[in-house]
Amino acid sequence: MSLISLVGLGYADQKPDTGKFDRLTRGRPFDLEELLQKTTSKTALEAQDSIPVWVLSGEVKTDTFYFGIGKSANSFDEADDDARLRFAQYVEVSVQSIASQQIAENKERLEENYNYESLVSTKMNLRSVKISERYLAEDSTFYSLIKYGKSTYHALVTQEIQISLENDIRKQELVHQAAEVLSADSLRHKLMMDSLALGRKQAVIDSLDHILKLEESRQRQEQDRIDLIKNQHAAFLKIIPRYQLIDVPSAVTPQSWIYISGRWNPDTQDIRQVKAGVAASLFSAEANFWATESILDQGDLSLKLQVLPERGELYPVSLALGWVVYFDTFSPDNRINLREGSSFKHIWEQLSEEIANPYSQRSSFLVSATVGIPQVNNHVSVYADKRKVSLAGIWYPFPRNMGDAISIINQIDYISADQYRNRFDDQIQWQVGLRLIAISDRFATLISYEDHEVWMLNFELQY
Repeated sequence: MSLISLVGLGYADQKPDTGKFDRLTRGRPFDLEELLQKTTSKTALEAQDSIPVWVLSGEVKTDTFYFGIGKSANSFDEADDDARLRFAQYVEVSVQSIASQQIAENKERLEENYNYESLVSTKMNLRSVKISERYLAEDSTFYSLIKYGKSTYHALVTQEIQISLENDIRKQELVHQAAEVLSADSLRHKLMMDSLALGRKQAVIDSLDHILKLEESRQRQEQDRIDLIKNQHAAFLKIIPRYQLIDVPSAVTPQSWIYISGRWNPDTQDIRQVKAGVAASLFSAEANFWATESILDQGDLSLKLQVLPERGELYPVSLALGWVVYFDTFSPDNRINLREGSSFKHIWEQLSEEIANPYSQRSSFLVSATVGIPQVNNHVSVYADKRKVSLAGIWYPFPRNMGDAISIINQIDYISADQYRNRFDDQIQWQVGLRLIAISDRFATLISYEDHEVWMLNFELQY
């Protein structure tokens, strides 16, 4: 905003005002008209031929007054406005100088970016600056004159500027106070939110700490339970289950290089089964032959790998995978009578012939798993191939005193292959046996009830 705005609004009242200013209502302790009358020199403006000098010259300059001369061809109102404009242009430099000085003196109380433009935007109201004289020329030209003492005008401008500065300073203070209040509220809100967030975090930490303590307590209880079971069943946990169940292998690899077993029916004096195998590390390979009334007519060759040796301090688990090639029945020419002493030396010849010219040969993937349950002193095993699925449990009645010297085996079979069922064609059958180990890892006997009709005596020899 220009200086015209700074002082121009003071000319809004065009009627002369000769009343004294009331300090409380006007803010002016003096009558500018009286001052102007006292300081005006008539001689400087005396008319020539009744025409004022300021009309003839169009411009007047003195050391003690500011002038503004306006004219119009239409009316005194337009001449007054022109006089105000020229007066404002005349005093512009002086007003800007006074304003700059007052801003400098109040700089500490003002904002750093406060300047002259900020001040003039306050629209200072110099209400005492009025039209001093008017003149109507013979050619109907209207003339207006503003005349103001410099010292008086400077004092008036200074006072107006001070009032405006005080107003601006007060506004700035109010703004600052509002900003401080807002900042304080914002800070309090932030502190409150931080406190709430901290409270939530602490609650989460406390909850996690509680959960951790519960988990630690649960783990201690679980470990105490494991230690108790281990102490109560330490003897059982030392037992390694044998590789043979009733008539299928477990997941365990024999603890010897060579093993041989034979199954004999003491009632009919018939040989039912002959098995021979070798073992190394986690591998085992065996040949298994089955006989009916001592006539060898079935067999299988298998290779097994114990992929998971016993793992688990409380429930030891083993897993074995393998492949089996089996003969449902030998050809009539290759069947061997095991009662004949010379027959055993022909077994491999007959087997080679059967492999070379199979009469009824198949193969299957096999899997076996064993897990120990110390609470009941029992090893549970599962065996499966294409022919059958067997579930067996080996119970040790006296593990603390006798270890695995005495054990009872219960085996339940689901037999899918017709050739391997009993003569009653039972698809599901239960077999039970009592194993006695005379020499640990060397010699054992097994008395078993098999096929829902026969008692068998099995001898197991390991070397």
